[in-house]
Amino acid sequence: MNIKEEIGRRIFDARKAKGLSMRALADLTDDLKQSRINNWERGIRTPGPEEIKQLAKVLEVSSAFLMCLTDEKQPKKISGLGALIPLLDHKQACDPKTYIQTIKDAQHTEEVTFIPINTELSPRLGEYTFALKMIDDSMIPEMRVNDIQIIDPSASPHPGDYVAVKITGKHDVFICQYKQVSYITSEFELLTLNDKWPNISVNENVQVEIVGKVVQNIRCYF
Repeated sequence: MNIKEEIGRRIFDARKAKGLSMRALADLTDDLKQSRINNWERGIRTPGPEEIKQLAKVLEVSSAFLMCLTDEKQPKKISGLGALIPLLDHKQACDPKTYIQTIKDAQHTEEVTFIPINTELSPRLGEYTFALKMIDDSMIPEMRVNDIQIIDPSASPHPGDYVAVKITGKHDVFICQYKQVSYITSEFELLTLNDKWPNISVNENVQVEIVGKVVQNIRCYF
């Protein structure tokens, strides 16, 4: 059984445990359709994070359980899960809004990994916040390979903040430290922390777009 089928089975089992038909379940949510629930239960598609939250609320199980992130049906009261953030690769992160919207619209056909975010942080995150795995050592010692960065495109960076950036002509994003170089203009530089990696100089030949601000680093020890 693949992950889509397992998610579908858990939704089906939780719905049956509540004694609900698909139609009744759909009616109890904000905007979910019976046809969409049917596709999820059959393992044809995977619900997005907002859809999972609606299902979990009605079915009275944790979002993480429905997404197969844990076998515990009920969220722990101590920490809880405030949101599930999709983990993007460095190419998908170039246009996170478009990519995440396909997940929300149930039009995404590939496997999606979600990262749970605690209740203290989740209310402050924007709609298109995403997770990104660190794949190089350019930001050592602050960020290591395999660390997970939580990136919010709606958050404005301040000097010293870490940001995900896209360089014109490149097809993936980079993590750098944001440095403002003038109090008068919006001119800025992008720094790496590892001396073996070059900084990114922004000029007429190098156009840079800030994709989002890093709001949390999740340390991974593997």
